[in-house]
Amino acid sequence: MAASNLPGTLPGTLPGTLPSANYQPAYRSNGACDDLAELVAPYSLSRAQLAEATGIADEATVNGWVEQCCPDLAADAPAPLEPVLRYLDETYLPDPANWPGTNPYDEFILENIAARMLARVVADTFGADRSGNYRELLALVATLVLIARCWAGTDEAFLTLLNAEPTAEAGEYLQEAIANAPESLYPLLTELLLPALREARGTFTADEARLLTGYALAAGYYAGEHPYETLSGIHIAFAADDRALPDADLIRRVEDVLKANFSAARVGADASATEANPEPRNFVLPGNQDGYETAAHLVAVLPQAHDVIAFSTRPGEGTSALAEDPRAAFTLYLCYLMLGDDESSEERAAELYRASRGE
Repeated sequence: MAASNLPGTLPGTLPGTLPSANYQPAYRSNGACDDLAELVAPYSLSRAQLAEATGIADEATVNGWVEQCCPDLAADAPAPLEPVLRYLDETYLPDPANWPGTNPYDEFILENIAARMLARVVADTFGADRSGNYRELLALVATLVLIARCWAGTDEAFLTLLNAEPTAEAGEYLQEAIANAPESLYPLLTELLLPALREARGTFTADEARLLTGYALAAGYYAGEHPYETLSGIHIAFAADDRALPDADLIRRVEDVLKANFSAARVGADASATEANPEPRNFVLPGNQDGYETAAHLVAVLPQAHDVIAFSTRPGEGTSALAEDPRAAFTLYLCYLMLGDDESSEERAAELYRASRGE
């Protein structure tokens, strides 16, 4: 597998410093292309889908890529992802003129492109056939991404996790990944998420299982610094007609609550010890399916939103008391929290799960 996906230091800079004004970002292949190419090899996308998935070029530019790496391909034929990814790694991205945007060097741009490609394939593959239970499917995919973030085994073993009989190696590394999770999350993982993973084994075709685990590996292991981006993209594709999708006004109102709490905290820090600090405000959502799913979308857009989100009713006096419909959305929200980059979101997930059990 590729080297650990930890942020690196920009060339010519000291750790913790910004690059100089004269710094020119440049693409450097980090050796992950062969592994990523194997993950995307079975799949193709239209030119428009590929432009949307890569996020760094318009459709006309994508047509140019395909002409270079697949010269005999018909103009209206879907583009195979493997040769396109290799072309980006070997030819397109190393050219400074093609650097996307004005941001400094992103060490994992190829990994993120591969994850976005696979996310689009997942959305297209499952969007129609499984639209009725997309929350369960998304919670399963999010669970796989969580496991991938701390996976220490081989790619081949991970790709068997949804098989009716995963390899013995996969089972061993899965137990190791769970053991390495924060202790507060252990009940949530072992009582809620892993049983759902076991129940899902053998319910997908071989191709479907490989696609879901391949996407999770790309998004969670290789592009593990940005897990929300692609998962949220799949979520939005599945829920395109769902009222739980937050609009710009809802997002703005959550931002206002966050800003108000931040300002109040600053004032409180400057106040004398005898003055009472104002209680932080919450953004209250209904404790039902729409509320939990809206919360999941919100933390994908605003990861800090979990600090202010509250629900009008508790999830129940125990997991068994949670009605079937909201349980899937509740589980999905917990997964989004656990994919956050700070301990507070993980602790919030643990607290909500304890509350759902009446603890």
